[in-house]
Amino acid sequence: MELTYTNKLIVNRVRPSTITRKSKIEEFYSDRSRIIYCSSFRRLQQKAQVFSLESNASVRTRMTHTLEVSDLGRTLANRIAQRLQEKKLITVEEMAEFVSVVENACFLHDIGNPPFGHFGEAAIQDWSQKNLFTLPSEDIYRNKNFQSLMYDFYEFDGNPQGFRTVTKLHTETDEHGLNLTYATLLCILKYSRAAGDDVGTGILKKAGYFLSEKELVEKIYKESNLELKHRFPLTYIMEAADDIAYCMSDIADGIEKRLVTSQEFISEFKKEWKKEYGDDKIPVDLPKKVTSFNVQISIPWSKIAIEEAAENYINNHELFYKGIADELIPQNNMGRVLGIVKRISRKILYSSIEAESIELTGYAVITGILKHYESILKIPYNDFGKLINCEPLKGYDLEKRLLNRIGEKYVKAYQFAIKKLKRDKNFSTFEWWLRVHMIIDHISGMTDDFALKTYQMLEGINLMKF
Repeated sequence: MELTYTNKLIVNRVRPSTITRKSKIEEFYSDRSRIIYCSSFRRLQQKAQVFSLESNASVRTRMTHTLEVSDLGRTLANRIAQRLQEKKLITVEEMAEFVSVVENACFLHDIGNPPFGHFGEAAIQDWSQKNLFTLPSEDIYRNKNFQSLMYDFYEFDGNPQGFRTVTKLHTETDEHGLNLTYATLLCILKYSRAAGDDVGTGILKKAGYFLSEKELVEKIYKESNLELKHRFPLTYIMEAADDIAYCMSDIADGIEKRLVTSQEFISEFKKEWKKEYGDDKIPVDLPKKVTSFNVQISIPWSKIAIEEAAENYINNHELFYKGIADELIPQNNMGRVLGIVKRISRKILYSSIEAESIELTGYAVITGILKHYESILKIPYNDFGKLINCEPLKGYDLEKRLLNRIGEKYVKAYQFAIKKLKRDKNFSTFEWWLRVHMIIDHISGMTDDFALKTYQMLEGINLMKF
């Protein structure tokens, strides 16, 4: 098996582009433009990295975190591409393509995150598990497909929602979303199983895509000659860049918010390392006096992590190429360091009163909005079909107003999907499943601030003005 990248840097799109481009790199640059000019990317500037609704502009949002991940991803990808080129596994032209695909994936890695981050995900999961089976009519609930379809919501996560966002929810042109290249799409599939599939370890521990996108994923894998349940090799690079970025930035934000000092971080690091690894040598320098966390810790530690990750990729190239490797950052050195940093973040930052208060608020906000939209899920399809298509229908005054608040692109994505459904005995169940997706698409696309205002408006606490 020849381990070259010509067949990995795939520029095919689900819908052939209307513009003829002269080179592969132009196709990947087109992906980049589609990403950074789309509304989902812009909304990252008002979604939290750790601290929601933060007034201090120096504290990171999902947008600033994403830009940092893309910078680290580009640096790491370039380092690996240089080594691959030296081994004649990649051409000089493909080096730029390799880096561009990774950078695109870094831009997209958080694009599906709902408001209030991981607590927003938890709220959607909990609401789904507690309520979905109580809402539809008996013929829908008793259908043989119902339980398997509901795993899209029981296992809701920002990763599969991100893939859905870029492939289905940007309906300004047609039903194909941003219509990105296969290479970029494959690179954002951080986990390699569908919701509801058997849970494994590593790349199979979480859902990477929903059942609503399973057919599309299988099509892309087949046309790219990739084996299902395996990871696209460049995805490891995106994941490593994200790991490095958020480990360093979360501590930096904690310092900015005065939840921890640089010296306290060093002290905690030594304590946690001793507890976990005893007298094993710490593979990074711990300054006696820290005057700049960024200069003395974040940058030098990130450089070491990048070097180790690049070395690991080259030394275990076949495993990464086939998509069956473990993490890119080895656990014997910098993997240990980043693990300790994560532990400190959980201990000091994520459990702080401020962070937990925001999480509780976020949970209440997301759950509250979902509760209001439950009435939409109780409408028989004969009536709902008229409502969604703005046909005359008496009654449902509340539901009409709730539907009017759902973004047009989410409604169009639902309508595109409905047109493809078979009008058979399973139609009602599949339609209802798509209706739930539409509501969760709408909520997931909200910024933290907009979600809070929407909840307050629905609860009658505050008037939402436009």
